[in-house]
Amino acid sequence: MKIVYFFPNLKDSAGTERMLNVKANYLAEVLNHDVTIITYRQFDDPIFFEFSKRIKFLHLNIVDPTSKLKGLGYWEKRKLYKNFIQNYRQKVEDYLFSNTTDIAISMYFGAEHKFLPLIQDRSKKIMEYHFHFDITPLSKKLKEKWLLKNLRMKFQTMLFQRTLNKYDKIVVLTEEDQEEWGKFFSNVINIANPLTINPIKADSKIKKVLAVGRFTDQKGFDYLIDAWSIVNQKMIDWKLDIYGDGELKNNLQNQINKLNLENSITLNKPRKDINKVFAEHSVFALSSRFEGFPLVLIEALSSGLAPVAFECKNGPKQMLGDSDLALFLVKPYDVNEFAEKLIELMSNEELRIKMSEEAIRVSEKYKLENIMKIWEDTFEKLNKL
Repeated sequence: MKIVYFFPNLKDSAGTERMLNVKANYLAEVLNHDVTIITYRQFDDPIFFEFSKRIKFLHLNIVDPTSKLKGLGYWEKRKLYKNFIQNYRQKVEDYLFSNTTDIAISMYFGAEHKFLPLIQDRSKKIMEYHFHFDITPLSKKLKEKWLLKNLRMKFQTMLFQRTLNKYDKIVVLTEEDQEEWGKFFSNVINIANPLTINPIKADSKIKKVLAVGRFTDQKGFDYLIDAWSIVNQKMIDWKLDIYGDGELKNNLQNQINKLNLENSITLNKPRKDINKVFAEHSVFALSSRFEGFPLVLIEALSSGLAPVAFECKNGPKQMLGDSDLALFLVKPYDVNEFAEKLIELMSNEELRIKMSEEAIRVSEKYKLENIMKIWEDTFEKLNKL
């Protein structure tokens, strides 16, 4: 099959770029598909991840005015953006009509998502979305009531909704997000992200708890630190390591200091060899307020860490809910229960070993070959329509 991905640029090391890298390489190297990636604002920036030599790239290098519109008047903004979209759409149309394509995929809400399903070449159109639906401006507009003061916005949103419904498939990451999208769109499926690490089996005897993520409000490390202040009173020989970086680092360290937890909680810089970090701990804590798809939780499970997680949107319930690990899903954002579940695992080595084995079993379905089989089946079904 000839598969084309559209992505704004490939200069960053973020999670969505990583997923594109992993999937495109597998499609080209393992499944022998003809894969092309088209960007519109790569310019002279180097591509961060290493892609298969079998993958072709087309960098359209169109100046995107989106980030430069602040402070301009309405009509000037509209003119600049309209010219950009028209230019980009023409180049995409020229490509698709000149290069027979089976599957065309818009990722990351790149600008092409607004017009790709309207191009009437023979390709099947897919939109991939990697974030929680409720945090998007689109979600807020769709859910707003029809009022006289917002009639224009609601009509524009309705037209945009019609455009997105022309996609052959909208692919989101979790069952919960599929349910949210499904309230407004009729063509939604969920396909999880695959594991991207080579897991090293953790030792359940190690008395260390791990948390990983950006130091932002979303990740809820403030909840975790409060929970640890309860845990530390009973499990004084255990340590908590939090790996990450971000704007709340000083706030979190101040919270640790205020609770006199400096000797039991350590904030660590991110590490590329995250599989080794997992192997140095026995329990994993996910304290997020919300998630798009908590891949780090799956990575922890694959390494055999026993998890404790808030049952936040989106993902933890889907990942843990159909197994014995569901015992360690905690009502958001119950700090006391979170602490109790941590203590339950930390005080019982036999239970940690049992949950470690269950964690590895649960993670199996997220192996790369299993997730890519779902993508392959999806492509084949669409191609037969």
